Amino acid sequence: MSTQPQITPIDKEISISQNASFNCKISVDGIIEYANHQFCEVSGYEEFDLIGESMLLLRHPDMPMLFFNILMERLEKKEPMRIIAKFLAKDGRYFWLMVDFTTKTNEEGEIIAHYSNSKPAPLYAVHKINALHKILSKIEEKTGDIEASKRYIIGFLEERNMSYNQYIKELTTGHLEYEQTFKSNVYAQRNTNSDSPFDQNMNFEISTDSLKNQDDLNKTTAVKQSHKKKSLLKKVFGK
Repeated sequence: MSTQPQITPIDKEISISQNASFNCKISVDGIIEYANHQFCEVSGYEEFDLIGESMLLLRHPDMPMLFFNILMERLEKKEPMRIIAKFLAKDGRYFWLMVDFTTKTNEEGEIIAHYSNSKPAPLYAVHKINALHKILSKIEEKTGDIEASKRYIIGFLEERNMSYNQYIKELTTGHLEYEQTFKSNVYAQRNTNSDSPFDQNMNFEISTDSLKNQDDLNKTTAVKQSHKKKSLLKKVFGK
C-alpha cells in the first residue's frame, strides 16, 4: 500500500462522458479491491496501480477530510451516502463525480465490503459546492482537525434552513437551464468537450452521530452543551 508517488495537482479538469459509469469495491478498511475500466481510465491508473491502495489516494486537496470521515462512519453503520467529490488523477488533473456509496453484508449481517457507483457530477452542483469544499479544506489545514469544519458546515446548513440531504438534493436535481448555459460557457472558454449532467433524485442523509464531538461527550462539564448540540444537529441534518 501507499506505493504511489505524491502527486502535484494542476488546475486542469478532465472531461467525462455523460454516459460514463464508474464502479469501485472498497474493503471495510477503505482499501480499493476493484475498479472498473472507466474509473481506471479517467483516473489515469492501471488496475494494478489502484488495487490495494487507500481510496484517499484519489483525494484532491480541495476535498475536505470531513466528508471522508463522515462517509466511513455512515458505512460502518450500513447506511448509504451520496457525496459530490473532486478527485485527483494520476497526472495531477482533476475530475468531479457524484458518488453513491452502499454497503454489502453477509447472512450474519457482517459488513463484507462497500461499493461506490458514480456518475459525472451535475455542473450546477460542482459550481455551488466547490467554494464550500475549499473553505472547509482551508479550515482543516489551519486547525489540523475536522472539528472546526464540522461546526462550519452546521452553521452553513442552519443559515439556509436545510438539512444535508435537502442541500444535496437541491444541488443534484433539475437546473437544466443553468446546465445548458454553463456548458456553453465551458465550450467558449476552454474549447473542449464539456459534461452534461446526470441527475438522480436519491435520499441519502448524514447521520447525527457522525457529527458528534466524542471528546466533548466524554466531558461531564459539557453535558448541557452536548444536549444543545444534539438538538442543533437534528435540526440541520434531519436526524
